[in-house]
Amino acid sequence: MATQRADIESYARREGHEIVAWFSDEGISGGTLDRPGLMDLISHGAAGEFQGMLIAKMDRLSRDLMMQLWIEKELLKADVEILSASEPFCGQDPANVLFRQIIGAFAQFEKARITERLSGGHKQKASRGGYAGGAAAMGYKATRGAKALEVDTEKVETVKRVFTIRQEWPGVSLRKIAELLNGIGYTTTRGKAFTPVQVKRVLDREDLYRGICHYAGISSRGQHEAIIA
Repeated sequence: MATQRADIESYARREGHEIVAWFSDEGISGGTLDRPGLMDLISHGAAGEFQGMLIAKMDRLSRDLMMQLWIEKELLKADVEILSASEPFCGQDPANVLFRQIIGAFAQFEKARITERLSGGHKQKASRGGYAGGAAAMGYKATRGAKALEVDTEKVETVKRVFTIRQEWPGVSLRKIAELLNGIGYTTTRGKAFTPVQVKRVLDREDLYRGICHYAGISSRGQHEAIIA
């Protein structure tokens, strides 16, 4: 991240651009649009607060071509130009648009190749009930090199309360559960207020919380400690 910021600052000085704000999503995959920094960027761009978005490399925007095109479209609707500190492709003439899309396609291809190489090892770990990788579900922590998830003592009670509310209030809506959690003072892993979507993510991982691992069609008894009975 520090290197990317330095590249951006160097490009801005060289080209005479003023940096008015920084937007980042550290630790969040570029393969999703559920990125607070990205949504803030689009929102502030739509409000006319800046004229261009400067990024270190195009694949930092997204390594999924369709997502990249959607982000570009949203920014262009707000007349925000996309600039790359590493690639000399700016503007909307056909050649520059084509080059950006080629870069996006190659980024997606490389991501797919990496995923393909890693998936074999992940499946093997999953078959033994180990942690197959990815972001840890609320209530657990993932340590680099560890074979299993570890219980997050700060959030384990939050997870238990979600399932307790659902058990005690049959048919309760996700929105109501979120309201109850927020009213009690519980927060998400990132310390934010709960939304219905975040409540659903917890409920969707019920098997994991009961000690069962699912990965790529493989189910096994997990090596991690169960949170709910």
